[in-house]
Amino acid sequence: MGLSVRWGTTVGDDRDTLLAAFLHAGERADAVIVNGGLGPTVDDLSQEVAARAAGVDLVLSGEWLTTMEAFFQRRSRVMSPNNRKQAMLPETAEILDNPIGTACGFAMDIGKARFFFTPGVPRELRRMLEEQIIPRLLARSGTQTAIRLKRFHSYGLGESHVDALLQGVEELVPDGSAKLGFRAHYPQIETKVTVRGADETDIDAKLAPVVTEVRKRLGNFILAEDDDTLESVILKSLKKQQQGSLTVVETFTSGQIAARIAPLPGAEAVFRRGVVARNVGELWDALALTVPCEITREAAEAVASAARRQSGASHALAVLIDLDDGPDRIDFGGSICLAIATENDVASRRSRILGGREWVRLGAVELGLDCLRRYLYGLPVTERIDFERT
Repeated sequence: MGLSVRWGTTVGDDRDTLLAAFLHAGERADAVIVNGGLGPTVDDLSQEVAARAAGVDLVLSGEWLTTMEAFFQRRSRVMSPNNRKQAMLPETAEILDNPIGTACGFAMDIGKARFFFTPGVPRELRRMLEEQIIPRLLARSGTQTAIRLKRFHSYGLGESHVDALLQGVEELVPDGSAKLGFRAHYPQIETKVTVRGADETDIDAKLAPVVTEVRKRLGNFILAEDDDTLESVILKSLKKQQQGSLTVVETFTSGQIAARIAPLPGAEAVFRRGVVARNVGELWDALALTVPCEITREAAEAVASAARRQSGASHALAVLIDLDDGPDRIDFGGSICLAIATENDVASRRSRILGGREWVRLGAVELGLDCLRRYLYGLPVTERIDFERT
């Protein structure tokens, strides 16, 4: 959001340690976000210690108690007596609404800082940040409150590579109101562009050249933008095709490719079948294949074609992994052979990824899905990625 984060502190569930952390933070910052400790159990201490730090009493909030009771009633659940603890707030607290949970967020002053207390559940935290906390922080900072976050999700490029490719992009907004950031969560990289402006029209004008340049520089490696995901863009493409459908065959990945697509809303009209095997011989038997039981590009093509014919799907993706033998270590690896088959075409590629069993598994899932995306959108299936090794 363009605000500077100066300190981060991790504290255990201990009253004296929490108190010291709150008092220290209240003297060294203008605003403090406290995450966690708002639950109903005995180790949830944030309200109690916040009241102690501010020198005020804990009081029962009738407003939040009513909110919690309605929350449980809507779900036909009985509220446990210990949930009342979540409605005990410091008497000076301002309630911050939590529409998707029972933990009451609140704001109050401790020392010279405004504290914002949030639940530890990630989705509840994110909702409260967006709706309750960020607007208050921007208002307190005196900065322009019109702000937008644009996100690009990519696969195949490392973080330092993306950073190098996007050097100077921020300078396309001369007043310095555009900020570039990255979040690496292998196998993907999220590139974030934050733009602040006087209003939405101003932001549109500033953001447009930056978005154009990011798309140009990252090119085919951008797999989705904003709230879209790799699997959602695949599903959208298949749904646009007349009678588009998909069958997936995978080894070693524990069915994670199918698990990314099959649960999506609307997937029931597209996803035909998932075949998961660890033993390639059993996979060959299931698909009635007579080719040699070896993991090669040609074998992946035969598997994808057989799976498509058996299921009647318009597209079939096969991802076969030949895992190295030996201890799990950084130079461990696996060879990935994948293929995408349609009635009249088969595309395939081979890749080798090093870095341990989990690294190989995650990389194989992402590579398979990304190659399917590329095929569906008419992009080259074989384009070298930073994670490949010869």
